[in-house]
This record gives sequence, C-alpha cells and structure tokens, in this order.
Amino acid sequence: MPKKLILIIIIIVIIIGGVFLGLKALKAKLIKTSTQTLGVSVKSTDVNKEFEFPVKDSESDTIKIKYIIEKAEISPEIVVKGQKATAVNGRTFLIVDLKITNNFDKAISINTKDYIRLQVDGNDKELLAPDIHNDPVEVQAISTKYTRVGFPINTSDHDFILHIGEIQGDKKKINLNL
Repeated sequence: MPKKLILIIIIIVIIIGGVFLGLKALKAKLIKTSTQTLGVSVKSTDVNKEFEFPVKDSESDTIKIKYIIEKAEISPEIVVKGQKATAVNGRTFLIVDLKITNNFDKAISINTKDYIRLQVDGNDKELLAPDIHNDPVEVQAISTKYTRVGFPINTSDHDFILHIGEIQGDKKKINLNL
C-alpha cells in the first residue's frame, strides 16, 4: 500500500508540474505575440489633403506636381532601406504617407522633405524637418509615386500640426488627431 501511495503522489506531482510548465510557456508565447503586433502602429489618422507645388525639371521648365498627404501614424518601428528600425526608449516615429503625382510628360525628381514641417506641443518657433525620407523621389512621366517621410519624436510629445508648403512660401496647417 505505501508503494502505491508514493507512486500516485509522484504521478500527481508530475501532472501538476506539466500543467504549470505548459501554462508558463503559453503565457510567454502570448506576451511575445502581443509585443510583435504592437510594432505595427500605435495611432493613425487619415488626412487626405491635396496640394500643388511648382517644380523645375532638368530643362528649367516649371511644372506643377500634386503633393497629397494621405495618412499620418505614430509607430515605434519603421523600415529604412529594407531594414527594420526600432525607436530607442522614450522615442517613437511620426510617419506621413505621401502620394506625389506628375502629370507632366517628363520624369521629375523632388525632395519631398522640402514641403513639410512638423510643429510639436504648440511650439511654432521650432518646426521639425523629416529626418526619414527617400529623397530625391523620382516620379516618372504621367504617373503617381507613393512615398513616406518620418519624424523621430518623443513618446511624451502631443499636439502635432503639419505645415505644408514651399520653403519660402506660405504654409497650410493640418492638425493631426493622434
């Protein structure tokens, strides 16, 4: 009888240990999965605002391009030149999706970062230029090109306003509800 009792106790301990280890492994897997999905985007907003800007082509002809702000999002991860980049602790990225349309019959190159600035926390004295971009962006004749620009920001930053316009010209302001 004592041998059977010891055997039953050992089996019960093994079963309880197996259940405990299984639950611990499941919890670790759930935490890992939720962390991976957090990297996609924290907040985003559709903007859908269109602007036209004059651009000189290689022969000094002035043409107008459409510069469309499609969406803005805050994300702790971005892809830069095919490599994933993660923001350091206390920082994140504000990414702006752009659509550039060239209705001219020749390809053009444009520095998308020259038409956008970011105001943070009501400070209109220090406008930020995008540090993350694909400039110069080449837009083929009679076509549209999708691209993005990004601003490294603090996670504590809020009240974002985009200033859109030529460097020396008037700017339109877009409040981002992020």
